[in-house]
Parts: sequence; C-alpha cells; structure tokens
Amino acid sequence: MARTIETVILGGIVKIRPAGTGLPFRDVGLVSTVTQATETQEIILANTRTPEGGNFDKKTRITALTLAMNFREFNTENIAANLWANVSEVPSAAVADEAHIAQVDKTIVLEKMPLTITSVTDAATGTTTFVEDDDYRMTGSGIEVLPGGALATAIEGAVGDYSVEVSYTCAAFDEIEVLTNSSQEFEILLEGQNGAGTMKRINPRFWRCKFAPAESLDWLGTEDFMGMNVAVEVLADPTRGTGKSAYMKIQKEKPLPAP
Repeated sequence: MARTIETVILGGIVKIRPAGTGLPFRDVGLVSTVTQATETQEIILANTRTPEGGNFDKKTRITALTLAMNFREFNTENIAANLWANVSEVPSAAVADEAHIAQVDKTIVLEKMPLTITSVTDAATGTTTFVEDDDYRMTGSGIEVLPGGALATAIEGAVGDYSVEVSYTCAAFDEIEVLTNSSQEFEILLEGQNGAGTMKRINPRFWRCKFAPAESLDWLGTEDFMGMNVAVEVLADPTRGTGKSAYMKIQKEKPLPAP
C-alpha cells in the first residue's frame, strides 16, 4: 500500500467566542499568522551516587502554552479584544452650538466625528455666520480655519481668545476606550485547510485564551497593511475532565482509503 504523504501548508479561518459560553463562534477576519509555542521548566536531580556525576532523574513541566497571532482586519470587536477596550456606539445626530476657541491655520477638534457642518458662527454675538471653504474647511476630526477669510480676519482683530459655535451632524461611529478593562477570556478555533499532503482539514481548538494588549500598532504607514501582533496565553481549563487536554485539541481529517 502506498504511503500517505502528510506534509502541511495550512490556510484557515480563525474564529473566537467567549470562553465557556457555548455561544456561536465569530469569524475575526484575516489573520496572517498563528504560531503556537510551549514553554517548559526542567527539574533535574543530580546523581550523587558516583563522582562522575550525571543526572539521576529529570522532570519536565509545562509552564506556558502560548500563541502569537497577527490580526489584519480592524473590526471593532478585534480592536476591543486586542486592546482591552470598552466600546460605545455613537449614532449619527445633529449637534448644535458647540463652542470652541478658534485660531488661524489650526484644527478645532469637535466632540464627535463630523459628517457635515451646518454652521459656524461668532460665539459672542451669534450674528456672524462664516462660509465653508472660504473661511474654514472640514477635516476628519473637526474644522480648520483658513487664512485670508472673514473668520481669520475676525480672529486676528480680536482682543484675547476668539470663540466660535459650531453646529454639525456627526457620523455614526464607534468610540473605543483603550486599556479600560482586563482581558476577556476567549475560546479560539482555527478551521484549517491543508493545501499539501492529504489536502484534508485540520482544526486546532484552544479552550481558554487570554489576550495581552497588542504589542505595537503602525498607525501611519503605506508600505504594508496594518496588523495587530498579539501574544495569547492558553490557560488550563479544569472542566475538561480526565483523559482530556486542559489546553487544546486537534481534529485531523483522515484521507479516504485508496481504492
């Protein structure tokens, strides 16, 4: 009978759910790498029965089972899990007369992410309305006063700070407060497909996974897609029972028998 070649080139879909819940798994999107590592500690008993030395016995203990993962899709759930964040959903809504100090060629950051600007007026009198693209322009976070316009002239002629009131409609957005909670525990499933060897499925599953905050984030860069490199520790699940791994299991599909 011909020997089955069992080389592996594995692609797959990473899915997670809160550990111990029995809820359906959520597809986290593209993950570039999932690398498993086992850390050990060796307890060695020296052989003192002979002057030549050597070891009489040795015990190897597992100190940690870890995963290194590179998330490449920045949906809100991934950011919350990987940055220990609380999330608030902010609906699109009208905001009226939000007061701010204005300076020429500088950005006034609004409290909410702007979608459209309704009006910008003189805060002291409320009678002077400035014109978008002549006196100011909208940016990703607020408005910027343009030099040479009526608003710039009013600012330059003011004694002390010059304030404006901005009315606008905000976009619908998620407000993500980073590092505001401890890491939630997740169960991780990798639905893997072998592109070599048997061409069959391999499904590693990790029971209790604790995410460390993402090691680094390249917030600005155009040479590669952004990623979140995350260190994950797989903790023991004491509910697994006798004869079952407290850490993980692997389901490996068998090839069909040769005809």
